[in-house]
Amino acid sequence: MLISRKHNFLFVHIYKTAGTSITSALMPFAANRWHWMAHRVLRKLNLPTYFPPSPEAYKHFPAPEIIKLMGRETFDSYFSFAIVRNPWDWQVSLYKFVLKDPSNRHHSLVKALGSFDAYIKWRCEKEARLQKDFIYSSDNELLVDFVGRFEQLDADFQAICARIGISASLPKLNVSHERPYQQYYTDETRELVRRTFAPDITLFGYDF
Repeated sequence: MLISRKHNFLFVHIYKTAGTSITSALMPFAANRWHWMAHRVLRKLNLPTYFPPSPEAYKHFPAPEIIKLMGRETFDSYFSFAIVRNPWDWQVSLYKFVLKDPSNRHHSLVKALGSFDAYIKWRCEKEARLQKDFIYSSDNELLVDFVGRFEQLDADFQAICARIGISASLPKLNVSHERPYQQYYTDETRELVRRTFAPDITLFGYDF
């Protein structure tokens, strides 16, 4: 999450959807300099200052949890936005990211699995999480004002900047794979992702 009182925006950071690049671009306009200092921000805004135990958990706090912290009226007073990504592409990016980061809590497990196919089977059977859960309520209400798409990131980021009245450039950070995501899949793993992430695929209009 990134929040700015001056520019009246709140960014809900879904992991591996260019959130690091967006945070880098918008940090100069935000109230907090680092995610782990965010309690100071909410204190300045006279909002509750409870946080999850790790900065990483706070970084990717979903909108329903943010609303629990600050209240719906305060949340709605901000222009809120998030970026979503094709679920098949999303899983390739997450796989590559976890493999290259020894500090990631799943690094050893994913490395031991030995292949992308095995990773997808584990992810779909044991550790699936939907993008929609970051920005929708439990009764399927969209909570953020704008949902951008990774596939048209530059255009959507400029639309966000225009809406909040700033000028910013988007750096390319944490790029995690170098070939088309489709090439990572077999027919079996493609179908596993389709079934497991069907709510995201349907809601955001994605296909393989």
